[in-house]
Amino acid sequence: MKVAVLATIGQIRFPKYNVVRSYDLFASRDDVIQYKALLEVDSQMSELGSALVKDTEKHKQGWDLFLTYRDAWAHHVKSLNEKGGLNRPLTFSGTSDEVVAIEYWKRRFTSGSVLARIVERGAKFAANLKQFADEEGILQSLLAQTAYRLGKRGDWYERLILLHSAHLKPKRAKGGDKQTSDTLLRQALLTARDLCIRALNDQHVGRLSLHSISRQMRALEAKLSFEKDQLYQHSRVLLEWEPAPERTVYGVRINDRNRRGPSLWDGNDEIPCSVERLALWRYQSLGYNGLHSENAMATTLFSLLFWDIIFHPLPGTLDTEYQSRPLDMGNESFYFSRQTLIEERLKEIAGGEFADIILANYDFGYGAECVGVSWDITCDQLLIVAKYIGGYGLAAICKVLAREYRSKSSGFPDLCLWNSVTEKVMFVEVKGPKDKLSDSQRDWIDILVSNGISVEVCLVREGDARDHEEP
Repeated sequence: MKVAVLATIGQIRFPKYNVVRSYDLFASRDDVIQYKALLEVDSQMSELGSALVKDTEKHKQGWDLFLTYRDAWAHHVKSLNEKGGLNRPLTFSGTSDEVVAIEYWKRRFTSGSVLARIVERGAKFAANLKQFADEEGILQSLLAQTAYRLGKRGDWYERLILLHSAHLKPKRAKGGDKQTSDTLLRQALLTARDLCIRALNDQHVGRLSLHSISRQMRALEAKLSFEKDQLYQHSRVLLEWEPAPERTVYGVRINDRNRRGPSLWDGNDEIPCSVERLALWRYQSLGYNGLHSENAMATTLFSLLFWDIIFHPLPGTLDTEYQSRPLDMGNESFYFSRQTLIEERLKEIAGGEFADIILANYDFGYGAECVGVSWDITCDQLLIVAKYIGGYGLAAICKVLAREYRSKSSGFPDLCLWNSVTEKVMFVEVKGPKDKLSDSQRDWIDILVSNGISVEVCLVREGDARDHEEP
């Protein structure tokens, strides 16, 4: 009730949208009871799964709990296949895209959806107990259906490929038949490669998994001694991330042994500052204005450009007056249920029609609790950055967020910089000593560079900046 009370007394404000309540999530009282019972099992398994790997007793308890529901899952998957419609791949190519996507979203309130989570946890228990054959069977059963947890398919493929290429491959026995052993090993590697190909052709595998799976496939092909013309080619093969230019800046680190968390540096105004703030000062001396905005710049631009589409009244997604986002935000159904609207808006943005949309939605929604929006960024700053990025680059950033908001709403570069003289924008990922780029950050850099948007990696190192000034 806290949120409702705060909204009623005007302490917080939510966007204006049409509430479309759902009354058909559960077919009967028995469905609700079964759903709640399975949620309690899932919660119990989650708690057991949080134990350290060496605490085998907890993981055995979790495995035993999974075994109680293994047959129920097998029967459920069989039932899905017999029904056909519930287990078909979601291609979203017809006029009923919205209906199909919303029906998929509503499935998370079914017993089958919770059962899928329980089974996925069972795979983790099997892995921790080194029961790799059991884990392989569980992952295959999860991939055999497309009714639930589509966003996890990339993770399942990655693990399954690793199982066949490392943990399940036959070990050469001393004194055994070398030819037979080599044949079995090659077959295991070929099976792993086939799984890579299967994953590349699965439309529900996201960008980060595609990178990992592409590299796994090329490594397997190298072990199999494939010639160049034998390498599997596909438009979704993503082997390398586009790199960004690096710039090194120097500063004085404040050593405080009692301090925990991010390091502090001696700032220009002799006030301790973060590594990002130090880098921002260095770029300002090069003629840039900017912000330490991290993900906020990208997500704010996205939410303002797609405000009306985010809050488009779809059944089951806007159930109360107190939501900063639709309930399916971050779910696979978000893009597909609004695909026509999103694609039309992307065309407008790519064509240069974005400034008026940003301005109108900034004025309309200012101060409201909206997903991804930071009202600390001014409208003028947003308009400048959008203009300098350009319609093509802005549409590319927005499309990534529309399709994979949950995974791509993090990892964006730390600094957003612009030069009003050159009318150029640049994003900068700042890394202190010993810091490394994460896969999520590398992927965002790849997206930006591939779409003609300037980006740098700023390496902050200890030293006197005066000793490293360029002549």
